[in-house]
Amino acid sequence: MVALAFDSKIAAIAQNHSSDMARNDYFEHENLRGLSPTDRGSAVDYDCIKTYDGYYTFGLAENIYQAWLYSSTTYINGIPIREWHSQEELAMLIVQGWMDSPGHMENILTDTYDRAGLGIAVSPDGKVYVTQDFC
Repeated sequence: MVALAFDSKIAAIAQNHSSDMARNDYFEHENLRGLSPTDRGSAVDYDCIKTYDGYYTFGLAENIYQAWLYSSTTYINGIPIREWHSQEELAMLIVQGWMDSPGHMENILTDTYDRAGLGIAVSPDGKVYVTQDFC
């Protein structure tokens, strides 16, 4: 298995999607204009085409995840007290969520993907939106 290389163009596509989901409060692979990961890549002149013996593939694969900056909220006299995740806890939560899902895990472990990018955005209410795109 080949290690995935960081690709800044893929990361920008992923970041734009995470930011859009956080800004517009939705959680889908298709954005509100109906664009898929591959469509969003093509819109910025990034096409993922791989040629193999006798066939080719076209398009970006994508994992998304939505979490919260905090693990719990307790109210004392009507005032919310949050139990905040550390960065490490949040990263582990996201990766474990993907690895517990067969489809997401398949994207991560597919050996024909050799490039990836990640984007993270946080909404005003503390939702964390993560997009991981692969080529």
